[in-house]
Amino acid sequence: MKIWLLLELFIRFLKVGIVGFGGGWAILPIIEREVVEEAKWLSKSEYLNLVAIAGSTPGPVAVNAATYVGFKLAGPLGAFIATSAVVLPPFTIVSLIAYALAAYTTNRLVQALLNGLKAAVIGLILLALFSTVKGTCTSLPKTPQIMSILFIVMFVVISVSVFKVHPLFSLIISALLGLLLGILKVW
Repeated sequence: MKIWLLLELFIRFLKVGIVGFGGGWAILPIIEREVVEEAKWLSKSEYLNLVAIAGSTPGPVAVNAATYVGFKLAGPLGAFIATSAVVLPPFTIVSLIAYALAAYTTNRLVQALLNGLKAAVIGLILLALFSTVKGTCTSLPKTPQIMSILFIVMFVVISVSVFKVHPLFSLIISALLGLLLGILKVW
């Protein structure tokens, strides 16, 4: 039975690695579909926790997510297999592209293709943001005052980020806000 789970882990995360253009946050909707919707290995709540953990730990989000899911389902071997599967396609593709692209970087069609891929990645990142916010908002307080405070604080945090303040500052503010609201039993 475990061999089939390991094989399914490999195939699902290989698929994620193959179609996951943009990596990072752009790959999260694909992981959600594979892990939550199709395989049903995680609930939506567990997936949101996975997003928080994968995004706050060092390393690529997709690799962290694959490692987490693999370990949860099949221990260290599952983590190794899922992580290897998600890394294999981009490693292979980037190696081949780097070799071929060196000769064609000034080609107009190659530049157009790269610009198109950039647009697709932005769309996937926005989809990940929407999906995460949609799932998180079910647990947020509904009172206008609390929502207004959260909006103002997040606006300030994002504004600070625009002015090139270290991202750690944004994380600390967000964590302290969550802690404060938890202590005050607001949510």
